[in-house]
Amino acid sequence: MAALALFSSTAFASTITYTFTMNTSSLSGTDGFIDMQFSEGSSASGTTLAVVSDFQTDGTLVVEDPYTTLFPGGVSLLATGNVSGTLAQPVTFTADGSAPINEYTQELTFGNQLSFLVTLSGQGLTSPTCLAGPPYCYQFVLDFLNSTGTGFLFTNDPTGSTPTGWIAGGVNVNNNASTTLFINPGPSNGPSDLTITSSVPEPATWWMLAGGLLGMIGLRRRRR
Repeated sequence: MAALALFSSTAFASTITYTFTMNTSSLSGTDGFIDMQFSEGSSASGTTLAVVSDFQTDGTLVVEDPYTTLFPGGVSLLATGNVSGTLAQPVTFTADGSAPINEYTQELTFGNQLSFLVTLSGQGLTSPTCLAGPPYCYQFVLDFLNSTGTGFLFTNDPTGSTPTGWIAGGVNVNNNASTTLFINPGPSNGPSDLTITSSVPEPATWWMLAGGLLGMIGLRRRRR
């Protein structure tokens, strides 16, 4: 049985970037929505950003303005909260306590694959103040909806009957400034079509690389 996959990172960094890659080939040629949300825990304070950039797909983004357009059937899936930009340029989510949720939704025709970068920065990555509430200070999530906005795609919970099962996956920023990646099962509780990877080595990795290089330099000097 497939289960929620969790990957934790305990390295501290003022900025961290992840690559999200989604295999959408099972619905290639059909219409739907990509939805992204960036929210904060009830006790979080300060400002933390999530910036979505380098969006790529072999499908087609609908040209309509996601800030003003009502989609087919009158479904309201407008961008809400502290969000700016579009997927054709960086989308910036700002979590600063002024909105309960920051959400961006874009209509598209699915191709075989889509990918994008998510860069997290701000107080949540340096000196978080979240001490209670949900098991995270900040959370970025990715999900997909059908063409009428009434059901979820690429998930084991197409009706949204569970608190988080409709989410494809995402990243939590914890109250110790570490991050936890999570990926939910795919349809019929099978493997997910989503992968999330760290785009650049994190600080702990850089220190390991630097230590290895210094060790090699010291060994060469001793041999001389």
